[in-house]
Amino acid sequence: MKKLILTCLVTACSMSAYADNPLYETGPGQDSSFVRFLNASSDKATVVNGAAKVNLDAKTEGRVSRFYPVKAGDKLTATVQVGAVKTSVEVIAKPGEFVTVAILNKGAALESMLVRETPSDFNAMRASISLMNVDASCSAAGLTGGAKNAMIFEAVKPATTTRRLVNPVSLTVQANCGGEVAGSAVDMSQLQAGERYSVIVIPAKKGRQAFFVRDSTS
Repeated sequence: MKKLILTCLVTACSMSAYADNPLYETGPGQDSSFVRFLNASSDKATVVNGAAKVNLDAKTEGRVSRFYPVKAGDKLTATVQVGAVKTSVEVIAKPGEFVTVAILNKGAALESMLVRETPSDFNAMRASISLMNVDASCSAAGLTGGAKNAMIFEAVKPATTTRRLVNPVSLTVQANCGGEVAGSAVDMSQLQAGERYSVIVIPAKKGRQAFFVRDSTS
């Protein structure tokens, strides 16, 4: 069975190791896909496969791993542990797909949520931002921002994400759920042309919270 995370994902791994040890076979004619992990639980998480592991924090951008290239069509598995609780996850990514595997609390247990995206909006002169909703209790997430607090996204359903191109400006945004504020305002600072960003809405002990990450690949 294919491993979802190889030894080169260990924290101490150097950038040269990524070049020498590709995560998966992606030879000519084989379309790559990408998978990342999002810790939407209330505590730190560890994703394990064999001897390899990646640690995810329980605060803002530290909750999210990079996107790891994988071979489209392969069944990928891993074990995720939060505290003393474990759960197994598996995913099969389609060609060109970017998949986020979100880990959430479900009572005393854990559950996973897959968010799939097939981007087609790259523009080297503009920035790309998305709103990702991984809160099952939020039936319609939205995002406002900019000088006029304009609507950027609306009606984003759970386990989905939507994306658009924006000018590379300094941007502060506010997530909402059904018109109610979802967490504090998110300062995305100066957006960079050609870069991709995700604003993510996750459940919290009291209501919801939102944060952003720059979407990076290994």
